[in-house]
Amino acid sequence: MHTLGHQEPTPLAGVIRHGSLEFDQHLQKILSNPAYFVTEKQSQEQRRQNAYDQLHNLVQETGSTRDIATDLPRLFAVFDWAAVLATDLIPLISGHYNLAAGSLASLTDSDSAAPYLADLDDGSNVGVMLLTEYGCGSNIQNMMTRATWDGDGFVIDTPNPRARKFMPSVGIPVARVCVVGARFIDAAGVDHGVQLFAARLRGPDGAPAPGVTITQLDHQPLVIMDNSVIAFDKLKVDRSAWLSNGLATIDDHGVLTWRDEDSRRRSFPSAISQLTVGRLALSSCLNAEARAALYIALRYASKRVVPLTPVDNPLMADIPHVRDTLLTDLAGTVARTIYGNSIKTSLGRTDSDLTSRDTVVSVMLAKYFIQPHALQSVQNSRMKMAAQGMFSANRVADYLGVCHAAITGEGDCHVLGSVAGRVLAKDLAGKLPPESRVHDPADPGDRLALFNARTLTIVQEAQRYLATPGLDARLAIIPEALDLAGAYCAEETLQLLHQYAEHPEILAVRDVFALSYLDQHSTWYLIHGLLDVDAVKTTKQQLHRALNELADNLPQLLDAFGFDDEILGAPVLSEDLPAAWEARCHNPRRR
Repeated sequence: MHTLGHQEPTPLAGVIRHGSLEFDQHLQKILSNPAYFVTEKQSQEQRRQNAYDQLHNLVQETGSTRDIATDLPRLFAVFDWAAVLATDLIPLISGHYNLAAGSLASLTDSDSAAPYLADLDDGSNVGVMLLTEYGCGSNIQNMMTRATWDGDGFVIDTPNPRARKFMPSVGIPVARVCVVGARFIDAAGVDHGVQLFAARLRGPDGAPAPGVTITQLDHQPLVIMDNSVIAFDKLKVDRSAWLSNGLATIDDHGVLTWRDEDSRRRSFPSAISQLTVGRLALSSCLNAEARAALYIALRYASKRVVPLTPVDNPLMADIPHVRDTLLTDLAGTVARTIYGNSIKTSLGRTDSDLTSRDTVVSVMLAKYFIQPHALQSVQNSRMKMAAQGMFSANRVADYLGVCHAAITGEGDCHVLGSVAGRVLAKDLAGKLPPESRVHDPADPGDRLALFNARTLTIVQEAQRYLATPGLDARLAIIPEALDLAGAYCAEETLQLLHQYAEHPEILAVRDVFALSYLDQHSTWYLIHGLLDVDAVKTTKQQLHRALNELADNLPQLLDAFGFDDEILGAPVLSEDLPAAWEARCHNPRRR
C-alpha cells in the first residue's frame, strides 16, 4: 500500500543518467560507426578530416543542430557520448552546437539567424566561436578586436598582433559560420564593450572570406584540433548579424542606444551566456569520461590475476593500492555526477536565466569541482591499468587529452574557481561558523556538520582579504577562495547524496565520499578543534569499512553507468585478453 505523498524511488541508472535513455542509445550507435574508426595509419591531418566527416554524420543522424543546441539534456548527452566514444569530436561539437548555434538561436531574432542556422542544421557549414586572443586569453572582457560602423553594417578589424584570435579550430578548409567577439566602437566614438557578430569565416569552397587571414598552428599532442590564429582586415558583417539579444539598437548613423541601464549591465553576460552552457557541457563530458575510465579499469581489475608469489594469485582488484584508489575515485565521480546533474536540471528550467550571477557562479563552481577530479580519476585509471592503459584501444589514454583541454577551455578551472569562491565569501559573510567542538565521524549527521563548519570557517577567514582593497589582497585571497569553492560544492554534494539513501549503492558512495573528504582534510579539522586524534583514527577505520561496502555494491553501480562492452570495444573488457588483442590487430577496419 502506498502512503499519501509517497513516490517510488528513482532507479539507480536514472540517478546516474541525465536525459533520455533512448537518445543515449541512439548516440552510442551513431558514434560507434566503424566508418569513422581512428586507425594507426592515419596522419594527424587525416584524423582531423575524419573528425569533420564524423561531425557531419552526427548532424545528419541526430537532426537539427539548433534543436539539439537548445535542448540541454540532448546537448549534454552529445557531449558525454562523444567524449567516451569519439574524443576527436569534442572540440568540434563545442563550437558547432552550443557556442555557434546556441548563440544564434538565443541572442537574435529568428529571421536574422535563419540563414546561418540553416547551414549549421544540415552540416553544410561548421560552427565556431572566436573570442580568445593572444593578449587577453580567456579574460575576454579585455579583448581588442574592434568592430566599427560602415554605413549599412559593420567592419571587423584586428588592430595589432596581440588582438589576433588564438586558437579556434578553423584550419581545415570547410565552410564556416562563426560568431566573433569584438569591441563595438560606435560612430560617436563610444566603446560599448564586447559584442557578438555572425559572419561567414570560410566560403562554400573553404577559402577564407575577404578580410580574413587564417594561419594554422603547429602540432599539439593532447587533442586532434586544427588550431589556428585569425586576423581581420575590414571583414564586412551585415547589420542583421549583430547578436544584440534585444538589449540595444543602432541607428542609421551607427550610434548605439541601450534599451535601459540594466541592458548595458547585462550586455557582457548576455554575450558570453553560451560559455556558461559550454562550461557545464564540458564538465558533464569529463564526468562521463571518468565514469568510463573507472568502469574499464575496475572491470579489468576484477579479471586480472596477479602472480604475486608462486602460490598467491590475487585479483588486481584486491590489491589495496588499486582497490582503494579506484574506489575512492569512483565515489567522488558518482558524487560529482549527481551534483552535476542537479546543476544541469537547474540550467534547463524554462525560467533559467543564463545571464544571472547565481547561474553563472553555480556553473563556475561546478567546473572547478568536477573537472580536476575527472582528470585525477582518468589518470589513476590509466596508471592502475599499467601497460594496458597506454593503448587507445582500451580508451582511457585518449581521455587524458580531452580532460586537459577542457580544464583550460571556456575559462581556466582555477581562475573560475577563485572568482566563484570570492563571490561566495561575500555572499556568505553573514553566516557564522558553529562553535568549535569535536565531532563523531561515524555519525552521518556529524559528517554533514563537519562539512558545513569547514565551509563557514573558510568564509570567515577570507573576510580579512575582502576588507582590504588592492592587488595584494586580491591575490592573497585566491588560495582560500579555491578552498571555499571546493568546500561549498562538497557540502552541497553530500546533501544531495543523502536524498538517494534508499539506494545501498549511493549510500556506500556517500560514506566513502564523506569519509575520504574528512580524511583528506584531517589536519585542518584538527587545527580547528573539530576533530581530535581519536576522531581522525575513527575516520580512517570508518573509511576502510565504507570502501569494503562500496566494493560489495560495485557490480550494480557499474551496471547503472549504461556502458556496452561491445561498443566500448576495449580488449581489457574481454574474458580472453590475448584473443581480444589478436582479433583487434587483425581487424582490417582498424588498420
